[in-house]
Amino acid sequence: MSTLQQLIDRTYREYLRPVEEQEPLSQLSVGIDDSASTTSITYEANLWTPEEEELIGSGSILEIGQELMMVEDINTVSRTVTVERGRLGSTRTAHAANADILLKPRYPRMNVANAIGDQIIGLYPALYAVKTATLTTTSVNFVEGPADMKRVLKARLNNSTSSVTNYTDVSLELLTDFTPSSTNVGIQFPTAPTSGKSVYLVYASAFTRPASESSDLNTVSGLEEFHEQIVMVGAVAQMLSELDVDTTTQNFITESLEIRGVPLGSGERIRNALLRYYGVLLDRARREQRTRFPAGVDLYGVSFT
Repeated sequence: MSTLQQLIDRTYREYLRPVEEQEPLSQLSVGIDDSASTTSITYEANLWTPEEEELIGSGSILEIGQELMMVEDINTVSRTVTVERGRLGSTRTAHAANADILLKPRYPRMNVANAIGDQIIGLYPALYAVKTATLTTTSVNFVEGPADMKRVLKARLNNSTSSVTNYTDVSLELLTDFTPSSTNVGIQFPTAPTSGKSVYLVYASAFTRPASESSDLNTVSGLEEFHEQIVMVGAVAQMLSELDVDTTTQNFITESLEIRGVPLGSGERIRNALLRYYGVLLDRARREQRTRFPAGVDLYGVSFT
């Protein structure tokens, strides 16, 4: 499963950054920390051309990772740039030597990461994260459930003895705002089972926004591989709704969509085509979930499809 960093990189590669249109790029020759007093960066020689160095005037924006910096001064002899850190809503961050420095990024990495995060948490309730839990029955007919449980997808009670292995499917009612439980979620049995039995649950949960680029999107957010393309397409559509799209990016996205069997109609806007493709992917994913969990139950005990 991808990390957030890998999905951001893939979004650039497949939709936002044609290879021939890469922004002017250099690298840090020396790492920097996240201190407010660290306002000077040194870049590697021979990566920016003299013409590109001339573009790095006062007020220009540089990007390293998700941090945006505003140029205050540049010394092309010592290859040193004096910058104001953490601009345009970004945060000062430590960066290692050889980290990429982009000049005037068209689609800032911070914006792509935020759009992907928005799309991940926006997948629910149309789609859901699948999680598991093991509960232990008590002397009453309910047990405490995980706080993030939204629907019970499957439940199996372990009625095994020392001589017989026996797992029984069981119907459960999900209780929310359930104050006897510290998680406010309870699982109620039709009748009180024997105390000390294990109940194996598969349940639906909302997706979680990843906290950092190193976050594994399955472990942290609940995404599965078939969700990734949906998230990327939704993120690109979200970003393009807020920007004028240059011709090169339009052509690049058009070719990417055509490869995936979504040709653009005459005069159709890129964003509309992306949203149409998003709908196709979403319907496909919902069918996949219905196949895997055909008898899911929602918060109110009503079957869903």
